[in-house]
Amino acid sequence: MFKNILIIGFGMIGSSIAQSAKKSNKAIKIYAFDKSPTLKQRLENAKLSKVTLLKSLSDINQIDIDLIIICTPVLQYLSIFKKINNLDNHKFIVTDVGSTKYKIEDLYTKNNFKFRFVPAHPIAGIEKSGLEYGFEGLFKNRYNIICPIKNTPKSEINKIVKFWKSLFMKIEIMTSKEHDHVLSLTSHLPHVISYSLVLTAMKKEKSLNSKLIKFSAGGFRDFTRVAGSDPEMWRDIFLTNSDQIQKLTNTFIAELKKFSKDLNSKNSKNLLKKLELTKKVRNRIVKARQAGKFIPND
Repeated sequence: MFKNILIIGFGMIGSSIAQSAKKSNKAIKIYAFDKSPTLKQRLENAKLSKVTLLKSLSDINQIDIDLIIICTPVLQYLSIFKKINNLDNHKFIVTDVGSTKYKIEDLYTKNNFKFRFVPAHPIAGIEKSGLEYGFEGLFKNRYNIICPIKNTPKSEINKIVKFWKSLFMKIEIMTSKEHDHVLSLTSHLPHVISYSLVLTAMKKEKSLNSKLIKFSAGGFRDFTRVAGSDPEMWRDIFLTNSDQIQKLTNTFIAELKKFSKDLNSKNSKNLLKKLELTKKVRNRIVKARQAGKFIPND
C-alpha cells in the first residue's frame, strides 16, 4: 500500500482524501502542494497541521512519494503534467479526481508523458469548496470510476483500485468515453440546467434580497445548491466535455418544448404520463441508495 501521498490542489476533496486516508492507515504520510498563500494557516485552523506542505513540485525529488493525486480543475492538468514529467524520480503512480476523462487521457497520451497515470473519478462531494469543508467519510459507499489508459499494467490499476477501496469506495471500470457520456447526463447537464434556472430567476427579480431568497424552498433551493459549486471547476468541466453536453442540451431543449406544448394545450393525459414516468426513475435511484439525504433546515 502507499506510504507517502502527495495531494496537488488541497481543497475540499483533497482535504477529505487526506482525512479519510489517515483514518484508514495512520502510518500514511500526507504531503500537499497548493497555490493558496494562506494554506499553512488554514491547515492549522482546520487541525490538519500534520499535513506537510511542499513549496515546489521539484521537492518530490527529495521525498519518496509513491502516489500523487491531482485535485485541481482539469484545465490545470497540462501544466501539472509537464512539471511532474520533468521530475528526476518517476517511482510514483499518478491518479486524479477529475470529472471529465477523455480529454485528460488524450492530453496524457498525445504528449507521451513518461510517468504512470491511472485516471479516476470519485463521485462524491458537496457544493462547498475549500479545505475547511473536507471531512473523513466523504467517500464511504460512494462510487469511484476508474478509466485505465490503454496498455496500463493491471498491477498499477489494482494499486489504485485498492487505494480508493481503502477509503470505502465502490469501484467501477469504464473507458474515458463511456465515463464522459454517462456523467454528461447524470452530472454535467443537471449543472447546466441549475445555472440556467438561477439566472432565469434572477432576471425576474429586482434584488437578491427579494422573494427569490426569502422563499427559496423545495425544487428551487435544491437547484441553487448545485449552482453553488466551485465556478472554476465547473467551467473547466463544461469546456472539456462540451461535445457531450451540447448534444444532451439540444435533446433537453427539445423535451422542454414538448412539455411547454402540453402545458399550452392543457394536455392532462400527456403531463400525467411524463410525471409518472419520471417518478419511476426517482424510485430506482432511491432503491439504489443513491438519493442522498433531505435536510429541511439545511
